Amino acid sequence: MKPTTDHLIFFLILICLSLTSCSDSNNEVATSTNPTSEISPDEAITEINPAIKHTLLSSEEKGFLDEHWQLTIPLQGQAPDDYSDIESSLDPASCGLCHEQQLKDWQTTFHAHAMGPGILGQVIDMIESGDHTQAQLCWSCHTPLAEQQDSLKLNDNWQSNTLFDEELQHSGLVCAGCHVRQHKRFGPSRRDTPNVEGNIDDGDQPHNGFIATTAFSHSAFCSNCHQFKENGFSLNGKLLENTYNEWQESRYAKEDIHCQTCHMPDRRHTWRGIHDPEMTKRAVTIDVDAPLQQYKLGELYEARITITNTGAGHYFPTYVTPKVFVRAELFDSDDNIIAGSLQEAIIGRETTANLSQELYDTRIAPDDNVSILYREALRGKPTKLKVSITVEPDHFYTRFYKIKLASMKEGLSTDLLREALAKAQQSHFSIFEKTYPINVDLNSTVKLDPNTYRASAPASKTNVDSTSHTPYWNDDDIKWHNYETGLALAKKNNKPVLLLFYADWCPTCHAYQPIFEDQRLLELSNDFIMVRVNTDNEPKLNQAYIPEEEWEYVPRTFALFSDGSRMNSVYSKTKAPRYFLSANSPSEFLFTMQAALLTHRDRIASTTLN
Repeated sequence: MKPTTDHLIFFLILICLSLTSCSDSNNEVATSTNPTSEISPDEAITEINPAIKHTLLSSEEKGFLDEHWQLTIPLQGQAPDDYSDIESSLDPASCGLCHEQQLKDWQTTFHAHAMGPGILGQVIDMIESGDHTQAQLCWSCHTPLAEQQDSLKLNDNWQSNTLFDEELQHSGLVCAGCHVRQHKRFGPSRRDTPNVEGNIDDGDQPHNGFIATTAFSHSAFCSNCHQFKENGFSLNGKLLENTYNEWQESRYAKEDIHCQTCHMPDRRHTWRGIHDPEMTKRAVTIDVDAPLQQYKLGELYEARITITNTGAGHYFPTYVTPKVFVRAELFDSDDNIIAGSLQEAIIGRETTANLSQELYDTRIAPDDNVSILYREALRGKPTKLKVSITVEPDHFYTRFYKIKLASMKEGLSTDLLREALAKAQQSHFSIFEKTYPINVDLNSTVKLDPNTYRASAPASKTNVDSTSHTPYWNDDDIKWHNYETGLALAKKNNKPVLLLFYADWCPTCHAYQPIFEDQRLLELSNDFIMVRVNTDNEPKLNQAYIPEEEWEYVPRTFALFSDGSRMNSVYSKTKAPRYFLSANSPSEFLFTMQAALLTHRDRIASTTLN
């Protein structure tokens, strides 16, 4: 699937929408929908969903946030006559004269670089093409002040902003973005009087004091830029950005642990997140069960890696851009990798580049865990297992910038995007790496038994010779064909194709034996042309079926129409990568085949009607 320019622009809109005004998401004060009901609003909410009672905003807090966050924060206007130049300034450095620690913290954050090269390069391209509406969507959270925006919409017309401050724009999400409206200062209540709200002025304070509100201490304050509206863009029934709702559904909301608790500890303006190794490490607990029993060469070695979300009040990770790679592989005594032993699983939510489909979602909800089973036949001279977990916080952007650059004319925008791409490619880091000894008697060997394989994680192929044994395919009950013959039969008989790529050395392929003996699958196979391809024997064909969003792995299973074209909407929705079907049970094969039949019949029906 080749993303079009329109699709990429659509993606930009969605990314910016994830950061735009979402005042509807703050609508937490419910009233009864039954006019005759005598249940109070709080009781009605509790009756519908007791879990959200702890996340309620007061009517005053909601009203404040609805007014505070607008698509573009209006121009500040004329400063009061008694204000000094410093008090009138929106420059963070002016704020830092009194709020020194806050300024120092802010300067280290992504907020200070919210209008970095990646977003700036895209916005410049939008402005040059006259698409101010899309630019405004991006500005709304990256640079929300009207003074930071090149153009403003007045009377339904976009006009050049005569008060535009380019230096302020390049400063990103500045202090005033959250704290200043019409030159009035807003902030949380004082520590020693946490329940005192309203205008606080001791008579000698700069900018006539400030207006205190508890809304600054509530997660809803952050939802403006970290939550899609209820009717916002969704994939597979899930909002593209859903961080605030994830928090609401967790125990953290019930325990009054808000975004600020973790991301602004002790009111520090640090906002650490997925790009920070220490913050990310604190989000999860990692356990590896690597047995120390005596093994012989040829025996099946199993280790289980369990990752639990013990520290994040939202999914780990929460958005579509990061990916977490869990890898395990065998080494010999000289620290050489045992060829073909690498297996990899991915934690994250992946979509196509044009956001037309969700490819998989393996993120971990708060207090939940994912358990990954590493299974590998011991060969060579293995002495230890190495488990590593790497975080790529900008994984999606790395791919996106490459696609975007390929479609743009050279200029300032492309220079900025190349700078952003370089930074994205360097942003990965490790949160876990440890080796575990394996006790193997290198002088004792057992014969490999394909029936013992029960691989549950996809393996990445490295250079390794095929072994002499081949997987079991139940040739007696299933009529398999090679690629050319299968496609010819499919066209002749108007049947869909189930196309499976495998390798003799692949543990998961051997584990498919009970899958292809399942009676339900045997019955379904009669409605298909069943085709399998050995990747080592057909390298060119194998290369042609490596999805552009993924990498080479086996096994891979595709559904094709009778004309040989791929059914892009049919894939496994429970595993990463998308065309990997589990050997643990027949369920994923059955789902894929049933979905393929429906898709094929829909096309036939559509063709008949036309």
